[in-house]
Amino acid sequence: MAVEMASPWSDPTNATSGIPRYGRTAAFQELIVLEDRCRQQEGSLDRLPPIRQLQDSCLAALTQIRDEVQELFSGRELDRSAATATLKSLFWYLGSRGQAVSFLICNDFGWDAEIILRSYYETAAKIMFICTAAEADKNRLVEEFWNRSTSDGRTARKAAEAEKALPNDHFSKVVFQALQDGDLFDLSVCGSKAQRKRLEQKWSFSEIMEELERRASAGVPLRGIRSFLHIYGLASHLIHADAAAMDLMRDRATRPGEERAIVADAHAARIMSDQVHVAWLCAESLRTHFSAKFSDPERLFSVVRSMQALSRPFESAFEESRRAFYARYDDGG
Repeated sequence: MAVEMASPWSDPTNATSGIPRYGRTAAFQELIVLEDRCRQQEGSLDRLPPIRQLQDSCLAALTQIRDEVQELFSGRELDRSAATATLKSLFWYLGSRGQAVSFLICNDFGWDAEIILRSYYETAAKIMFICTAAEADKNRLVEEFWNRSTSDGRTARKAAEAEKALPNDHFSKVVFQALQDGDLFDLSVCGSKAQRKRLEQKWSFSEIMEELERRASAGVPLRGIRSFLHIYGLASHLIHADAAAMDLMRDRATRPGEERAIVADAHAARIMSDQVHVAWLCAESLRTHFSAKFSDPERLFSVVRSMQALSRPFESAFEESRRAFYARYDDGG
């Protein structure tokens, strides 16, 4: 994933901690050995490490990132601002979706993990959108996040249609009536239709990615963030069960046995890599938002880079298995 930020794989040094990329401790020296060993395995289809080893490494990295995020919030227990409360909610949601993705991957439900990963991306986009905004804009963004939606009104209209389809003695009829109660829900509509449409567009995933890319041009280190749009679009096909989704299923099912196994493992490795990479970007965005430091950056960088090193052989095995097919594009088609 080609996103550049102050992360252990995109910058020779960590500007916030002053720790060199490869460090000087025994842990970092062991990591260098691990990376060398994994590079030796690249392209070898019969010497891939067990996928379980990569899953354990992913869990270790996500756990360390979670601990760092909790530490960042714990130092601000007296902070009652709307921005901090909103970010806490978003990080909790990010972690919960991440657990679902990990569960599905561990049980060989890669396509389903891809679908949940889309929600993971959506949550991360909102975290970065708020955290990397100018200080003067953050409160307004948080207010928009909570108040821009007209979902209560939409829900009421759909509930009315569902109510009509039910007999009078059906319990759910009362539930649908409650969803139309203006005393319980805010059914009012603020602003013109055009204004509401512009606000919804502003908070769409694609527009947030465009805005984050624009901020990168102004100095916020998130270059390449639009690369998220590719995987997000893939998940859209799976969610909507369109022709592209059916083609993906057919392609996977009709590959030769060994190649199918390589593709499935590479798919799982990419999803796990995405989880860690996105979680890192969110943690780094929060650190920047609070103008703080990670409590144990050395450990954090070590587990993240270890996970990346372990995922590389799976990526290389897939590349090697498809090299002949894609060579036509290197030759100009």
